[in-house]
Amino acid sequence: MRKLLFVALAALMLLPSCTQKPKYRILSCGVRHESNTFSTIRTELENFTVMRGEELFESNQPWVEYLRSQKDVEFIPTTHAYSWPGGQVTLEAYEQFKGEILEAIRNAGQLDGIYMDMHGALHVEGMDDAQADLVKEIRAIVGDSLPISASFDLHGNVSDEFLSGLNYMTGFRTAPHRDGAETKLRAVKALMRLVREGIRPCIAHAELPMLIPGEKSITEVEPMHSIYARIDSIEALDGIMDATILVGYAWADLPRSAMRVFVVAEDSAHFEEAGDICLSVAQQLWNKRFEMEMDVPSGSIKDMIRRAYEIPDTTVFISDSGDNTTAGAPGDNPQVIKALLEEHAENALFAGLVDKAAFDQCREAGIGAELTLTLGGVKDYVFGSPLTIDAKVIDMSSEETMAEDNGIVLIESDGLKIALLSRRTSFTTVKQFEDIHLNPLDFKVVVVKLGYLYPELRDIAPVHLIALTSGFCNLDMRTLPFKNVQRPAYPLDLDMTWNAHLQ
Repeated sequence: MRKLLFVALAALMLLPSCTQKPKYRILSCGVRHESNTFSTIRTELENFTVMRGEELFESNQPWVEYLRSQKDVEFIPTTHAYSWPGGQVTLEAYEQFKGEILEAIRNAGQLDGIYMDMHGALHVEGMDDAQADLVKEIRAIVGDSLPISASFDLHGNVSDEFLSGLNYMTGFRTAPHRDGAETKLRAVKALMRLVREGIRPCIAHAELPMLIPGEKSITEVEPMHSIYARIDSIEALDGIMDATILVGYAWADLPRSAMRVFVVAEDSAHFEEAGDICLSVAQQLWNKRFEMEMDVPSGSIKDMIRRAYEIPDTTVFISDSGDNTTAGAPGDNPQVIKALLEEHAENALFAGLVDKAAFDQCREAGIGAELTLTLGGVKDYVFGSPLTIDAKVIDMSSEETMAEDNGIVLIESDGLKIALLSRRTSFTTVKQFEDIHLNPLDFKVVVVKLGYLYPELRDIAPVHLIALTSGFCNLDMRTLPFKNVQRPAYPLDLDMTWNAHLQ
């Protein structure tokens, strides 16, 4: 009898328990883009890289692996769309991604939390605030009680309307960006705290009327270094979950373009303290506004070229800052190539120019071919104009790299080496130079279409100069035709006064 009872109990243990606690069902989604409203180009559906559903599992992102590793979580990834910074996103592209996300949420059943992987500077043509629209539509499906957490780039412009749909938010803390993966993981771990512990944070925030480009808000130098260093001590306080400073994206002529501070309190009991901290940080930022300048020398194109050759025995990187594709510019303005040729620059590399027509022409002609090329000035027809040169094709990426649409063709004209790109991007890594068998440190001058150097290049560059070139990413905010930003705003209105206050 005892033996039969033991067998019966063992069989029952093998059956699913009706009392077993169900897993927390966590859904993720995101549309990430940094939208330059001055640019002549549009960001189309085809410009996005999209991962849908379980395709995200192949991304090897730490936040994805974290959710997948949690035994009490059922992870439901939906649409995650990302495009290189550019002009406004077309309504067609946004509606496509929004439709996919909302349909997935409707079909997901009961959810316990949502993570939004965002940039924060998305702008869609014909819409006031697509980001706020997206979270509003999500809330219409899931209700107001479901926890939603979001992460943002340090250069995001997060409006009050967008923020009102979130329970938790956090942003990058480094510029150049070194902590993207860390930030997303922080947002997801915070979401799981909300879900598991049932806490409902309150977010204090202040908006500063400041349009500061990334090149003047480097977190590795003062004054931003010390201000961002406060975050660790703020988060160590009881009842404070997060402190975020979003410098904002300056090349967007929108009412929500501004610098912002957010402090997340665990609950309403700590909201007043969060508000006081928020005001303190905001006022500190405002008081330091005149110190927010570039951390490297800058000047006209030819002045920077000549200065580079005055520096002995070392490689000098020069940023073609006005046509910086990492801030949304087209990348096809050949003005610096023209200047390098006129200055007879020796041992110089221009990396690189976005021109698919010239790229295809050189690729078809093959290595060793000599041909006449007309470069650039097509996408940026406001500040750029085509440049005709005689050139020789001297190298190109492997067929494997070409097949991935990351190809580079290297040409030479009057001793100047020029990298041609088939799609809009910038040289941000050492590997891109290696793909065309180059070591950037073998050159005297290396020109890149960036503002500040990305981490890999910043870490190896002996000297960096910024050429204040014309373009849609002009670093002098006062020269841009702002019409829609809230005024007064610094530095457009230098004599304005302002005191920190909560939104």
